[in-house]
This record gives sequence, structure tokens and C-alpha cells, in this order.
Amino acid sequence: MDTTEKIENELADCLKSISSTGLTNMDSQIIEKLNSISAAATGMGMDQGKKLTDNLSAVLKNFKEGKASEDSVALRITAMEFYLKKTQGSDTEEL
Repeated sequence: MDTTEKIENELADCLKSISSTGLTNMDSQIIEKLNSISAAATGMGMDQGKKLTDNLSAVLKNFKEGKASEDSVALRITAMEFYLKKTQGSDTEEL
């Protein structure tokens, strides 16, 4: 069973992985992992987390296909980082 803390940690790990490899070298497994996290977030009632995760996953996929800019990806990553900063250590995802 997933916990809010586990989902948040997995999201943070995905962001670290993207940061360390760079967007051009990013593995498609990151997108698959984000989709898995999104499904878990749904089960936990983490609506905002799901929305941000889906948005990041979609823009990363579009970036890999040449349909999104690096700035667009950076904006979604910043939004996810803000979300994680505000929710980590809390039992709720209220911002």
C-alpha cells in the first residue's frame, strides 16, 4: 500500500533523476514511473499531485518527441518542486 510520503519521495526521486541526466538524455522509464505515481496518487486522493504529475509526464513525452520546449518542461518541474516543498511532512496535500 502506498503512502503519501512514499509517493512524494518517488516524485522527488524522479525530479532528481531528470536533473542529473538532463532532458536530452532522460530515460523514457521516467515517464513510465510518473504514470505509475499518478495512478497511486489517484488511489490516495492526491488530486493536485495527480494533476501535476500527469502534466509533467505529458510535457516530458512531448519534449522527447520534439513538441515541447525546455522552458515548458522547466515550468512543470518548478511547479512539482513547489508542490513537494509545501506538502512534504504533511498528511494532507493542501497548499
